[in-house]
Amino acid sequence: MAIVLELLSRKNIPLKHFKFEQDYVCVGRDFNNDLRLDDPYVCPSHMLVAIDPESGQLVVNDCQSTNGIKVNNKYVKQANLTSNDIIKIGRTRLRIIDTKIPLPVAMPLSELEENLNWLNRAFLTVFLTFVCLSYMLIAKFINSIEEFNLISVLTSQLSQLAIICIWPLCFAALAKISKKESHLVNQVNLTLITSLLVYVLSLLEKVVIFNIQPGAWFNWLELGVFSIIVVSFIWLSLFIAFHQPDNRRNIITAALSCMVIIPIFAMGYLKDDDFNSRPNYDPTLLAPSYNLTGTISSVEFVDSSERLFDRVDKLRND
Repeated sequence: MAIVLELLSRKNIPLKHFKFEQDYVCVGRDFNNDLRLDDPYVCPSHMLVAIDPESGQLVVNDCQSTNGIKVNNKYVKQANLTSNDIIKIGRTRLRIIDTKIPLPVAMPLSELEENLNWLNRAFLTVFLTFVCLSYMLIAKFINSIEEFNLISVLTSQLSQLAIICIWPLCFAALAKISKKESHLVNQVNLTLITSLLVYVLSLLEKVVIFNIQPGAWFNWLELGVFSIIVVSFIWLSLFIAFHQPDNRRNIITAALSCMVIIPIFAMGYLKDDDFNSRPNYDPTLLAPSYNLTGTISSVEFVDSSERLFDRVDKLRND
């Protein structure tokens, strides 16, 4: 039976492992030890990790060290060890690895993961940031009914862009906490691409509303497209940040998506039709830039209105 010790960082991130094909391992600062640690708080001969010949169990013994031994944050002079126990001597952390425990089956490598490698490019982040900021400024200019002040608008749009980037920063932090790569550039690029997609769909929505005045079906279509975008974005964020089974990722995606979509659905589509003495009005004015069907003159509008009233009178007489 081999003795395997894994050197850990202060945050218990694996740094290096040591495998010894013998029944005992002397650990300390002295060069004669089986495992030498360059730690001033470790004694020349600090501890002995050995296999008990009777029980076959791994045992740690303190060799009268100055600072003692901690096993799972408890001081011990002698203790039996099991797999994944963490030993702390001085400022060094070592984890016990049981080589007899079978490892889980390797996760299948998804082709999607290979296809998403193009997101890991810093120049793409710069380009997408420039495109998003340009679109936000142009949209602000088109919809502005007051004097357009570039400096003040640029400040507000940069703040909005910074708020958008909170999402990828959170996922990168969670990945670091779980001892995985942060993939920060991938997360930022995914967020910026999704934001651009939402901006483009918002522009199309305004064009459609301005030109054809769709009915209630358009609201449901809008909610469906928005739901697809939200679910896809959250699923890809989880896919990039963590290596996890598909079932777990799907469950987390569904939960997070419901937290986003259900409140929007409740506020926008489950409205009460009862009379309200203080109704809410939407004062939004769409800019003429969204009009694709052309305009008519005032004279034509008056004539069409008169013809409409004539039709109403005719229908009433009939």
